[in-house]
Amino acid sequence: MALKLHYYGQNDSVNCTPNVALTGEPGVDIATLTAAGYLGGIIVGLVIPGAGVFPGEPAFGAIGAIKPCDTDASATDATVPSYPFGTLLNGPGEFAGAIGPSGSKKAPVVRAMWQGNINNEAYDPLAVFLLGKPLYCGSGAQAGNYSANVLGPIVGVCTHIPTAAEPWLGVASTI
Repeated sequence: MALKLHYYGQNDSVNCTPNVALTGEPGVDIATLTAAGYLGGIIVGLVIPGAGVFPGEPAFGAIGAIKPCDTDASATDATVPSYPFGTLLNGPGEFAGAIGPSGSKKAPVVRAMWQGNINNEAYDPLAVFLLGKPLYCGSGAQAGNYSANVLGPIVGVCTHIPTAAEPWLGVASTI
């Protein structure tokens, strides 16, 4: 799992579905989810209704599809959400809590009032983080990653700076 957290908020995992078609074949689905950016710790947003939403198996139909968030307003894909909704707890895999064939096909998303450690697959490796400073959602090639660059709304506060010895980003979430 890419996000280790102390959890105080609400988990909306029962209501979120990744916006990709899953086949039920682990080898195919894991590769599809990874290529689409569904990695643990990534910031996700809600897909714009009616803009190419994947209709397959919405989890209880309450919230619908999510996709890695890109706060760049110039994004050309109408399905790319531009406002953060929550953080993906874990990514593709074959264990029960993962997105994919062995799991429920739901995306375990955590929202509001959590603090935790995120590994390097979910933060901008080129950003200069400062303890206590705001964190933002990345855009473009870093879509969905935690960043120190002002790219949109604040999604958290930095509680630990990645180092060679401790290569994780500490986050106190605000989404």
